[in-house]
Amino acid sequence: MNFYSFFILNVLAIAWPVAILEILIEKDKGWGAGHPKDKWYGKIIAQNNPVMKGLAKAIGVPYFFGYSLVMYWLIIPWILVAEYFILVKNVWLLVAIFIAICFIEDFSWFVFNWYFDSLTQLLKGPNGSIWWHQKWIRIYKNKYLPASYFSGFALVIIFLLIAGYK
Repeated sequence: MNFYSFFILNVLAIAWPVAILEILIEKDKGWGAGHPKDKWYGKIIAQNNPVMKGLAKAIGVPYFFGYSLVMYWLIIPWILVAEYFILVKNVWLLVAIFIAICFIEDFSWFVFNWYFDSLTQLLKGPNGSIWWHQKWIRIYKNKYLPASYFSGFALVIIFLLIAGYK
């Protein structure tokens, strides 16, 4: 399998099931609003911790839930670590895959969500009901996408270029 096919298949094979799992859990809510707050996965984690606040701000979200920390800082990284030892010994490629998973999963949640018109709300940007994305970039007249998608895409390109030169 070539480099780019491996990248695309990896991203989609992880991002799409995670997006569907989140849709099933959150239903018509979003950003963890469907998670029960008395369960570990629904609790807001370290909202007053300066490192966690800085990381959330850098990503462009208000805070993290237990679910997001376990999924994005344990489960997905361990899948990629296993791939490193079993399939491909290219750390830069796996970093690119991880970053792409983060924003492709988020975008897929809006595209696939059958509980409400989330893609329309996403494209309304700051004028819609998607409150958890803080920074927006206009892509057309009254259409927006989260700024984190663009910064994530730029990082993916950089890491893919580095991975290709390895």
